[in-house]
Amino acid sequence: MSSYGIVILNILTFGIFIYLIAPYTTYFFFNDVKCWKYLSYFHKFYFNSLAYIRAMLRKEGFFVISHLPLSSPPMESPDLKYIRISKKWSYPGNSCGTCSNCCYLANCCFLDTVQNKCVSYGSIFWRYFNCGRFPTSKKQLEYYKCVKYEALE
Repeated sequence: MSSYGIVILNILTFGIFIYLIAPYTTYFFFNDVKCWKYLSYFHKFYFNSLAYIRAMLRKEGFFVISHLPLSSPPMESPDLKYIRISKKWSYPGNSCGTCSNCCYLANCCFLDTVQNKCVSYGSIFWRYFNCGRFPTSKKQLEYYKCVKYEALE
């Protein structure tokens, strides 16, 4: 719940609050307290937060693809009772290969488009929110056109 409070405070201060708590911010999002290495992501996070809240308020399919109860435990992979890795997947199971559909469609501010990798991978944020548990449903797979996983019927 405190994560949502930080997002709200950051929005109310027009993005300044995240700079005031920079070591915490970079630890939460990047598993690193060396905040100077990640300052370029701070303004991206502010605008991404605004877009996220706008989508949530407008309900632009938001809850179909992003709903996550606040009491959910951290996860490093999807629940294999509902999802499995596709037999066609030719990359390691802990890799997204060359795919970043969900990052682009969600307009994620933590996607390094130069190296095509997630700079937040494995962080507290990544494990507690949608990334670490993606995908959670067949609807998510269809929406993001995910080729790595398939839903179990």
